This record gives sequence, structure tokens and C-alpha cells, in this order.
Amino acid sequence: MRKFLTTFLILFISNVFAQDVNETTKIKDEYRNKGYFNITKIGYVAIHNLKREIFIPSEGNFYSEPAVSDAYAWSLQTINGYFISPYFSLGIGVGLDGYHKPTYNTLPVFIDLRAYLSDKEDSFYSFLDIGPTLRIGGDNSQLRKGVLFNIGLGCKYKVSNRLYLISDLFFSHKTVSLTDEGIKTSNDIIRANGIGLSLGIIF
Repeated sequence: MRKFLTTFLILFISNVFAQDVNETTKIKDEYRNKGYFNITKIGYVAIHNLKREIFIPSEGNFYSEPAVSDAYAWSLQTINGYFISPYFSLGIGVGLDGYHKPTYNTLPVFIDLRAYLSDKEDSFYSFLDIGPTLRIGGDNSQLRKGVLFNIGLGCKYKVSNRLYLISDLFFSHKTVSLTDEGIKTSNDIIRANGIGLSLGIIF
């Protein structure tokens, strides 16, 4: 996972430099709702529902619902996007998710859609994230293939002239293959639903 964290930090630093480019071109964006933007955030998901499906040849599918009392996940995401208008943005995100009980990691790459209630410096918004989770790093990779779907509400608010924060409350769904195969061909799949909270910075 160190390689992936290093990659994530490189992406984050490049986003900071990209924001400096926006500033040097004199784009006036005092409310953080024009042109290019980056959101970098950390999140926590409390898992409230797990469903596992195992296929055994000649016997069929077997379903179970693992205990969720200690199940949770941490996530780290960075999103690069563009404000089509002060009320709507479109972006592409990448993240790292660590699930516990059951334990597995995912690398989601997703489309991020946001609709803002106001064009002022403080605004509520709704958002939708959807996309695949990728397995890279070869046969020893701990990353799992699957699908990500998040939908929720949040708030963008000004802390200082140069610092805007965002916070989200969202429903999280992820379908993941626990084998090396994708979810369409895997004989061991788990579906995790949860409620998440996140906090981040918008540049």
C-alpha cells in the first residue's frame, strides 16, 4: 500500500501546483465555484449491511449475511473537476479504501457529479459518485475489483480567504470480488452498504 499512498501524495501535490496556475492566470474565484477545482478528503464509513454470495460448481449459489457490528472502512479521495456553472460541477476522482471485518482494500476510479444550492461562498450541495474499483500491482495485490456507488449531501463553507472546506454525509455501496476475477465472473462476491462522513478541502 505504500506505493499507492506515494502515488496519492504525488497527485495531491500536482493539484496544488495546478491551483497555483489558476491563480497566476487571474481567474477570479472568490467563492470556489468557477473553473478548475480539486477536492481532497478523508472519510469514514460505518457498514450496516453485508451480503456475501459464493458460487460452488454443481451446487449453485450460497448466500450469507456476515456480522456488521465491527465492520467499517476508511477512505482517502482526490477529485479533479470543472465547474460547468456555479451550480453544477463534473469531475473524475481516485481513491484508496480500507475495509475492516471483512478486510480488503479497493482503488476506486469514479465520475463525480455535484449540484450546488447557491452560488455564494457557503452552499449546500448533493453529489453522486459512480465507477469501478481497479486491481493493480500484480498477483500479490491486495486491491479488489468491483463497483463503487456513493450518493449524499454536503456543505461547502469558507474558513478564511484562502481556505474552503467541504463535509459530506452519504450512503455508500460497494460490490467487490474477493477473488482475482471481476465481479461478473467471480465465485465469491461481497456487497457492503454503509453510511459515511467525510471532511476535505476544495482548492
